Amino acid sequence: MNNFNASKVLIPVDFSDTSMLAIKHGAFTAQLTQGNVYLLHVINIQFFSQDVFLPSVSVHKQTDFEKIAQDRLVELGKQVTSEYGVKVECITKIGSPNKEITEIAKEIGATLIVMGTHGYSAIEELVIGSTALKVITKAPCPTMAMNSDADHKGYSKILIPIDTSAHSRQKVNYAVTMAKNFSASVHAVALLDSNEETEKPAMELILHQIENVTKKEGVSYHHDVISKVKNRATSTVEYANKIGADLIVIMTDQDAELSGFFLGPYSQQVIHLSKVPVICIRPVESDTALSILGGTSGI
Repeated sequence: MNNFNASKVLIPVDFSDTSMLAIKHGAFTAQLTQGNVYLLHVINIQFFSQDVFLPSVSVHKQTDFEKIAQDRLVELGKQVTSEYGVKVECITKIGSPNKEITEIAKEIGATLIVMGTHGYSAIEELVIGSTALKVITKAPCPTMAMNSDADHKGYSKILIPIDTSAHSRQKVNYAVTMAKNFSASVHAVALLDSNEETEKPAMELILHQIENVTKKEGVSYHHDVISKVKNRATSTVEYANKIGADLIVIMTDQDAELSGFFLGPYSQQVIHLSKVPVICIRPVESDTALSILGGTSGI
């Protein structure tokens, strides 16, 4: 079952503003769940000659980059431990950022990756950073992504946009268990365009079943159905702003998204537009008997 777990929080750090913000979110999450933090700095081997990461220091050898980066990371780790009281391990690697982040996540058994959506290379940034996008789609655990607008205020209202795909139920598991950990409320919203009015009964059934689950878990729950939606991504973010949500939970697997209402670009747009962190979950291969909504017709 895809439940919330923050026992090992991996935070990629490139010393940009968004990575500093990611540290606040990641350390805060680890603090409240008594988890450990792993700060990872990846020196992109393609940019050695450009002094991209540490422009204030002129270095030419690989060992110079590694030492300076590790020293700076360790100092940052001490600050995190002092402020949040969490155990911090600092790791410096050289290579392709997205590959190293994914590999380290596997090696340490990371349960959550927290990262900014921009950084590492301005050349690679489009809607959301290519490094973040690749990590989100390949990471072995959920990823919390955020941009520079995602201020840290804690998590008290968790939004889950609902579709009819089989994998969509897995974000419900995650959102409910996370809400229970943070004493937060869960807000589910079904978004239907003008051609999907016939799906409304199925959506209402799903929303009702989520309500039964939240009651069983002692989690406050609210739901809504919005019809005649023109763009689900913008509608999701607008709804999050309307209710004052401080976290959005979505699925990211391309096949899962294609099987329901949400296409791949939906995830990217939500992450890019959202002013609050977005947790992205890759579905378990088979969710039969794994879901708290297992056996429900239509999802």
